[in-house]
Amino acid sequence: MFFLVVLVVAVLVVPLTRGSFRRLSQLHFRHLWVLFVALGVQIVLEYVDFPKARIEDLGVAILLSSYVLIFGFCWINRKVKGMTLLAVGIACNALVIALNLGMPTTKELRTVHGRDVYVPIEHTVKHRPENDDTKLAFLGDVMTLPGSPNQMFSIGDIIIGVGIVDVCFEASRVPRRRRQPVGGRGSDAVSG
Repeated sequence: MFFLVVLVVAVLVVPLTRGSFRRLSQLHFRHLWVLFVALGVQIVLEYVDFPKARIEDLGVAILLSSYVLIFGFCWINRKVKGMTLLAVGIACNALVIALNLGMPTTKELRTVHGRDVYVPIEHTVKHRPENDDTKLAFLGDVMTLPGSPNQMFSIGDIIIGVGIVDVCFEASRVPRRRRQPVGGRGSDAVSG
């Protein structure tokens, strides 16, 4: 839900700021396949039941390798405006996952006997319950959108979202021309 909102904002920012979808469509990313492989790994980890005994070693190693790939994609495309923000968000998420062997999350909303109750999150490859030993808990999935209490997201996700919007904004702009300084090269100014 969070990233759906980000994508809607990223699309809306183009016409609302008088950008051009044609210019945005000309944005070229190098080695886009790296990003797709990394996102594919994360999607698979979300839906595959990983053996509980291997979550904190093999599972987290696979998850962190996907973050390394995404960070590498950002580095390869660092000249694209907005990619630095994406890389910072990725680094925040990867750091808290590495320190805690999973993304710390407080709780999730479930319906039990017809009532909505908060229950501790299940320990998976991507998420783990926050506890007293959690390091940098504020970087974990501890925020929700109003009306969507089960859709947890992190500060890193917010930074990634701002980066996506910034990429769309910047790529939809007419490139600015550099001004020539008065009396600079190409002018008829006489130096004295």
